[in-house]
Amino acid sequence: MTRKDVDKALFQEYAPVFSALTDYLVRFEKDGYDEKTAVHIEGLLTKSEHTPLNDLFDLFNAPGLERSALMLVTLVNFSARAARIVASRFHTPVGSVTPEAVCELFRGVSDIFPLCMSLSADSLLDRVCDGVRLAWSASMTLKPFAARFIADGGIDDDAFLPAPPVDDSGYIALAGNTRAEREIRAAISCRSADLRRIIAVCGEEGSGRRTAVSRTLASVGMEYVMLRTDLRYDRKQIRELALKLALLGAMPVAVQSARTDSDSFIRFVDTLCEEAGTVVAVCEEQTAAIPATTETVLIKTVLPTMDEQVRIWERELHAYRTDETVALSELAGEFSFTAGGIKRALRFARMLASGETLNAADIKNGCCRSVNNDMGSKAVKINCIFGWDDIILPEQSKRLMKTACDQIRYRHQVYDTWGFSGKIAYGKSVSMIFTGPPGTGKTMAAQIIASELGLDIYRISLANVVSKYIGETEKNLDDIFQKAKKSRIVLFFDEADVLFSKRTEVKDSNDKYSNMESAFLLQKIEEYNGVVILATNFIQNFDEAFKRRIKLTIDFPFPDREMRMTLWKKAFPKELPLDHIDYEYLVNRFELSGSNIKNIALHSAFLAAAESSPVVGMKHIVTALKNEYAKSGKAFTKSEAGEYFYYIDG
Repeated sequence: MTRKDVDKALFQEYAPVFSALTDYLVRFEKDGYDEKTAVHIEGLLTKSEHTPLNDLFDLFNAPGLERSALMLVTLVNFSARAARIVASRFHTPVGSVTPEAVCELFRGVSDIFPLCMSLSADSLLDRVCDGVRLAWSASMTLKPFAARFIADGGIDDDAFLPAPPVDDSGYIALAGNTRAEREIRAAISCRSADLRRIIAVCGEEGSGRRTAVSRTLASVGMEYVMLRTDLRYDRKQIRELALKLALLGAMPVAVQSARTDSDSFIRFVDTLCEEAGTVVAVCEEQTAAIPATTETVLIKTVLPTMDEQVRIWERELHAYRTDETVALSELAGEFSFTAGGIKRALRFARMLASGETLNAADIKNGCCRSVNNDMGSKAVKINCIFGWDDIILPEQSKRLMKTACDQIRYRHQVYDTWGFSGKIAYGKSVSMIFTGPPGTGKTMAAQIIASELGLDIYRISLANVVSKYIGETEKNLDDIFQKAKKSRIVLFFDEADVLFSKRTEVKDSNDKYSNMESAFLLQKIEEYNGVVILATNFIQNFDEAFKRRIKLTIDFPFPDREMRMTLWKKAFPKELPLDHIDYEYLVNRFELSGSNIKNIALHSAFLAAAESSPVVGMKHIVTALKNEYAKSGKAFTKSEAGEYFYYIDG
């Protein structure tokens, strides 16, 4: 920063000192040291008040010679004339001064020992000047940030973030955030100069962490600066950042971004705390769980209640055109979003919608797309293509499936409006066991429930979840539920008896940890506010205590004759040209599951296409039947084939 950049009004405050020091430099070239003038100038420094330069002096309790040195460095930075005089007289680079120049001007001696005491680390000169070192001819120049601060009292830094506006218009005082604000106010109330403390405000993105911090600090009249933490700062740069914050009189608020890993964030905050004292850290819960070397006060923001989410949905939807299919209580029941998450979901819905008016499907699509549900190798997303007409089950089983959907749709009314939330402390998930032989429709039913609710469904790969290493299975399960809770996706555990087998007598450590894994999964299911489906072919292997704590058990029986007839007739698409199909023969002679029947129908179509047949007939179906038997190791004999034995090859 140069002289012309200095704020004119502020420069008038420095004018008496600047003018006297410049005149002294001119005379010094001719007459040398003048003790009376030097004392006068140091007196002017003491008399000037309410300037950024004096704030620097006061902050460091700087001695007289150090004050004079900084004034000289400042003058040669702002005044080209003064810079030329100093450079000519003391043979220094233009815009810099040396300890020699300071001592000769203000003490008239060559002994730099008094000034050397001010050149140590953490001194005023060391913090605001470049080139400071214990040397007679060290060239000291004003750091850019110090020049800016001295000129107009302002400071810039790439790490400074714009603070969120504290706007009460339309503000919804969420119970969780109001509590967080009270805790933040209590934590900062005991701030002192020698206190080193991290106030970690953690929670999900969009949960109002920064708003809670901003509102609290503003309410107590405390200045603050929010800081980026994705920049690479070394220790020296963090010390300079702490000085900038001290000059501004601002509380540092470090904000973790998506690009800042937890360990790096904690190291940054820890180091900043050593330099600046109390630091507010806005971070994720898993970051706050990492132990820091500094005393840490943990404050959590929580998800809005369903009733609060309804109010947020109502507020945010004012900016959009919607139709009559949009039900706020249904959205709050199916998705567990923060206020920021609801805003993001609606932006996605607007981008993905085909028309100007949003319907319920558009908004649910936006909700699903706005959340990254990448489970990695632990789970696979299933595309939902089936509806209620596609599944053949006893009416009781279908009714229970629809009951499960209703428990999601109407959870806001039951838990919040009708008060059951106060009666149920945990276990608000909709958990189900699908039990039955292979191929009876368990996976299809899971897809239908997800499709009916407009949710994504993920099949959990137990092979990649269950680990032989102690604690790894629990860690994998926790990761799955943490990622799932943002949008309440449907979690589908196939062959769940692997994890929910009957508890065994603890004879060794393997038995102990196997039981612990089962208990941990049950705990995560009860804490989860979405849909969890456990499918098993062997319900008898489930522990009875676990079965009692699952909400619904839905039976998928092997299809009887009537069900098999329906399955055969639904197995062939309407577009498929069929010859005469002997359904009575297929139903009465072969006891097959729905999966078997679907495979046979598909295989028969390929057989017909391969021989250029215009239709699919019994020849193709019987051949496909033989193949299906072979897959399970069964012999398909002529007696098995009955009257259609002539279609069997060999």
